[in-house]
Amino acid sequence: MLYAKSKLSKCIVMLVAMGLTMCIGIPKAEAATLYAGVAVRNITADTPTKHVHDPLYAKALVLDDGTTKAVIICADIITATETRTSEIRRRVHEELGINPKNILLNASHNHNTWNQMAEDTNERIVQAVKQAAGAMVPVTIGVGAGHEDRITMNRRLRLKNGKEWTIRRANPSPQDSDVVGLGPMDPEIGIVRLDKVGGGTLAVLYNFAVHSYGGVPDGAVTADLPGFASKLIEEAMGSGAIALFVQGAAGDITPIRYKDFDAPPPTEQLGMMLGMSVITAAGRLPMKKQGSIKIISETIELPKRQDLATRIESLEKQQEEILQFFTGIGCGAHGAGTSLNFKSFLPLYLKQSIDPNYPAYSSYLYLSEQMTGREDLKLLDEANEIRVGKYLQCIHKMEELIRVRTNLQILKGHLSQDDPKPITAEIQGFRIGDFVLITFPGEPFAEVGLRLKKQSPFPHTFIAAYSNGHVGYAPTADAYENEAYEDALTRLAPQWQQIFEIKVLEMIRKLQ
Repeated sequence: MLYAKSKLSKCIVMLVAMGLTMCIGIPKAEAATLYAGVAVRNITADTPTKHVHDPLYAKALVLDDGTTKAVIICADIITATETRTSEIRRRVHEELGINPKNILLNASHNHNTWNQMAEDTNERIVQAVKQAAGAMVPVTIGVGAGHEDRITMNRRLRLKNGKEWTIRRANPSPQDSDVVGLGPMDPEIGIVRLDKVGGGTLAVLYNFAVHSYGGVPDGAVTADLPGFASKLIEEAMGSGAIALFVQGAAGDITPIRYKDFDAPPPTEQLGMMLGMSVITAAGRLPMKKQGSIKIISETIELPKRQDLATRIESLEKQQEEILQFFTGIGCGAHGAGTSLNFKSFLPLYLKQSIDPNYPAYSSYLYLSEQMTGREDLKLLDEANEIRVGKYLQCIHKMEELIRVRTNLQILKGHLSQDDPKPITAEIQGFRIGDFVLITFPGEPFAEVGLRLKKQSPFPHTFIAAYSNGHVGYAPTADAYENEAYEDALTRLAPQWQQIFEIKVLEMIRKLQ
């Protein structure tokens, strides 16, 4: 009887303790152990028709806090189209029962796949998710940030005339004297490190903004800068750890020395620098035993631009001014007065550059003319200086014409396909422990990501651009007047930014 009373008392104590725990409001998710699984699939074509420098991969991370399951897929592809995203979500939901809205597909925006992806890429990605889900283990979690400011820069050059010019291999760069500044870049690396409770690192997920288009010296297939970074991280972490790269707000961000004509592409070196920065920061993260998951998925309507006719008119006016320069009036006017061709220009230019004081001949002949009261060589130099100057003007105008014509044709292409209907875009909000990830289905400028971080109450907030769709470039609202490449190529109206930022702040509040 005494034993029964004692047992009853213990049960009452336990029930009271459980009640107190519920009363003081300890969230169930915070107390739960976090489980994670990770897997990799090679998505390079089985029989590639172009040389493969290094393979293309899709990597899947599955997380489960006992209440919510999340899937993050990172792939070495150029875009995560809505079609691909929908197909993968459907399959994963059918075969694993995971909510489609809890699945994120992020593209590294790799420009160097060269159409050498496997025909069954979607199937391979689904199999990676299934493998990861079938290999879940309890993990500890560490979240934080690293810093890398040596490998990227903003590719939009601010010019004296108030416009901007995008650094591209497809276009010549402006004159150095015309460049007065650059746009911002984001050096922060968002990091989530997951360690197996039994020992060893399971995965490192890292977020950084950089256009993945540097390429390798032989122009082969490559996973580009993120691929080299991930390889180094995995080798350093050991224990079969997997590194997953999540692309950031890289719409106007380029690798440093992207247009270097004096050396091979430094893509591998830059990737290793990024990898080292991730390794250093990840090694310092404090690890926690629990980590809750919360996911929100909402859709917004982004208005399409209605200024195409105005922008086209502006560029056509610039084009006509350039053509008038080449036309000129009379034999001595601008382009029409340029008597040189490249063969005659180059030697004159070199001689003037090597010795601006005596470009035509040795100095002693100039001295001889001075002694006899003649200035034939001096007058020749003055005339040639004008000729070279005019030829250089023509080159610079030609370079400007290339940029104007490129942007003009892009805008006219938009006009021919004009559809005023707004674009529907999905925005996801992932909170994993203290790490917040906001998605965008396109290429936002770095400034968008920087503003998001500044406005978020969470210290570790990052943007996963190029996710779950692709609406194209998303410039900041104040960039449209600058008439650079991205401003011409975007389909979005400037108001998109405010709509997106308002929605994101609403979602972030729900994640608290």
